[in-house]
Amino acid sequence: MRISHVSDGMVHGPRRYWFTGAEPEEWMPVVGVSDPDTPLTVTFGGFAVTGDGHVTLVDTGWGHRAAERPGMTGAGELPAQVAALGIEPGDVDRIVQTHLHGDHCGWLVKDDDGTLTFPRAAVYINERECAYWRSDEVDAIPFNRGMADAARSRLKAVADAGLLRTFDGELRLSDEVLILPTHGHTPGHVSVAVESEGETAILAGDLLHHPAHVEHPCWLPSVDHDPAQSVRSRERIAALAADRKAVILAPHFPIPTVVAVDRGPNGRVRTAVSSSVGGAV
Repeated sequence: MRISHVSDGMVHGPRRYWFTGAEPEEWMPVVGVSDPDTPLTVTFGGFAVTGDGHVTLVDTGWGHRAAERPGMTGAGELPAQVAALGIEPGDVDRIVQTHLHGDHCGWLVKDDDGTLTFPRAAVYINERECAYWRSDEVDAIPFNRGMADAARSRLKAVADAGLLRTFDGELRLSDEVLILPTHGHTPGHVSVAVESEGETAILAGDLLHHPAHVEHPCWLPSVDHDPAQSVRSRERIAALAADRKAVILAPHFPIPTVVAVDRGPNGRVRTAVSSSVGGAV
């Protein structure tokens, strides 16, 4: 199995809201900064997964309007990065959306007319996620309300094409690819486990925004829909990763960043990060 982190753009900026639940004096030394407003490197994009007879994308970035985002470099490059891997749009036969925030589902369509970017791909979205974005409940959270129109239009385009696949709980797509429920950031957020030759990688979506979140599950982004559920999901995935000695990847991590997870002598989850992800730019 091969996993490729594909970018749809990158920004540098303060992200103190990622660490709600801890004072700056607590999280700054762990993150590697001395000022809570030190710019962090933030990637937007997703992952291409191959090797099981399918071509699967996990999340699809900001989309064709990415260049409108202030301060973004490399905006809207996800299709070109996928093509650079030798993957044509028609080769992609599965897309897993971890959730439907606008920076994760953008390239489901390639224009304002709703033309599908990957015309053959079945799109897997948790049924709670679909129901939430189609309901009036989304209007209760300003952060989500601002993304609702984009999510709904993309859901409609995929559903009209007969390519929407909804599910609840776990869903195994192949012997190597398993969708895991990790609700909390949004009502139907999911992660994806990729297993091959005794090794496991977990593509965590927005369950984690920074590697520090693996060992500090209570440091939450302020935009989480259900903070208590987010903590439970983080703890469960961290334990799963530790027990399998898995690696964790997430779309907002700088490229390349791989977080290896295991347990220390005291049984606590511990991590080793393979790249420098401190805040200094």
